Amino acid sequence: MLSTLVFLIKLLLFTIPLYLILAFSQVMLPLQRLVISHVRFLLVSMGFRVSIDNLLVSISGAVPFAFFISEDCTGWKSMLLLVALISAFPKVRMKERLAGVAFGIPVIYTGNLARILAVVFVQQSLGTGAAMVLHDYLWQAGLIALVLLTWLFWLSWANKTKPFKTRHK
Repeated sequence: MLSTLVFLIKLLLFTIPLYLILAFSQVMLPLQRLVISHVRFLLVSMGFRVSIDNLLVSISGAVPFAFFISEDCTGWKSMLLLVALISAFPKVRMKERLAGVAFGIPVIYTGNLARILAVVFVQQSLGTGAAMVLHDYLWQAGLIALVLLTWLFWLSWANKTKPFKTRHK
């Protein structure tokens, strides 16, 4: 029980950067610009005509579509959650934590790019309503699942005791 409590307290400490970032949203601007550059590159590579105006991505063609890359579109909360989960887990060496973060952040970032591309494809194929359902509901759960699966993969890789193993007396 004590180790679970310590884990939860450590996890809660990671809400401090969350609120600091929310208070100073300009901190996220470099990450927003990085996401926009990667989204633009990928969409152009797939044959879309894309233009960028600050943080607005516009797709021209048969079905014009524009979307804003906000702070939340960068996946930073998912990345922070993964770092918090890795950092808070007890009895893990720093080397293994750093390896988990070095592996996990690109996985989450790539998953977030896939989310944005999927929303564009669905919007172009099925319309804005379907794209908004995908964006607002399905991919929210998808990114949470990706974070948890990445964390569980890291736990397995780190050869730690099974986190959900029950003890029998």
